[in-house]
Amino acid sequence: MSRFLSVVIKPTLACDMGCRHCYHSPEEMSSGARISFDRLERLFTMLSREYDSVWFVWHGGEPLSMPFSFYRKVLDMQERILGPNRYGNTVQTNGAAVDRKFIKFCRDRQINIGISHEGQFNSVLRPDGNAVEKRITEMADKERVFSVSSTISRETQDKQAEIYRHFRDIGTAVSINPVLPLGCASCRKELVPDPEAYIRSSIDAFDEWFNDPEVRIPLIPHYLYVLSALGDPQGSDCAHSSCLTKWLCVYPNGDLYPCAKPCPQSMRLGNVDTIRSISEAFRSDGFAEILKGTIARREKCASCELFRYCQGGCSIDALAEGGIENNGGDSCRIFREVFSHVKRCVDSITEEKKDLSGYNVFVRDAVLGKLVNPALDRYVM
Repeated sequence: MSRFLSVVIKPTLACDMGCRHCYHSPEEMSSGARISFDRLERLFTMLSREYDSVWFVWHGGEPLSMPFSFYRKVLDMQERILGPNRYGNTVQTNGAAVDRKFIKFCRDRQINIGISHEGQFNSVLRPDGNAVEKRITEMADKERVFSVSSTISRETQDKQAEIYRHFRDIGTAVSINPVLPLGCASCRKELVPDPEAYIRSSIDAFDEWFNDPEVRIPLIPHYLYVLSALGDPQGSDCAHSSCLTKWLCVYPNGDLYPCAKPCPQSMRLGNVDTIRSISEAFRSDGFAEILKGTIARREKCASCELFRYCQGGCSIDALAEGGIENNGGDSCRIFREVFSHVKRCVDSITEEKKDLSGYNVFVRDAVLGKLVNPALDRYVM
């Protein structure tokens, strides 16, 4: 039995927003397909046999296109099949259908909520989000764990510090990531940010967060980069970790893929209805294809000084940027420059033994954590 698996479930591809950068085409979003409870029961049963614990991410489309009763039944099914303390859930939503009833349900059943929203720049990629903004403000510091995911387009590539400040002032954690040339954005290349502009803006946001001793929210992925620079690679940073065999994505029709990002049909790992075990999916021809390409790319990356921190980057990003076997695309350049800057800042603290009071609490705690962990300690007083 393996220790842990993250499973992204797309119960439907339907969505009420039609965001310009969506992973799914309008045809997919209008298909009406929904995952069945029989299919979920079969999935949960296979997972219970092979994994100690599973974290489910309910994605889409818009997962809250499914009725409220769906999630009640899902939670009861998880408890019955997987048992207590063996599973957790996150709902990643556009926030339009989040109401007090759903928030209470998530709080009572310990479900994390992720809301995709760009604050004051939300209208660039999505329809008007005033109601979502109001709900985020109401949820801050009052409800179950939740965070905001902000996607940066070419139009907002210079606005990352402004977006960070917006959510810092509200008091909610925020993750900032670029539009990728995938799904709808593969046909709208004008949405994809210029890498050099994105790098500059990302570093500006990090510097402001890093040097603010009063801030009380993490800035992602920068906080994960801080931890990684200190010698504690973060599996939750799936784009820069050895994610293969650690993530699985389930579509409404039961098809399995290695990632929630749009993958070609050739990378299909099978179908929930026909496989006999999850390990069978990881022995499929589709998984062999992504594994072969990933190994070829990582062999090219192995001589890079940052390889231990990025593990060759995301295979699906590489596929979209010039081929799964190739490195050096925009996502590689962005990580190299932003992470290198983060690492220089972290190294300056640990090597010069600087006073930690001038940095935010997340940086202070991360550095102090090294003091009590001999396996990671470089900061010797």
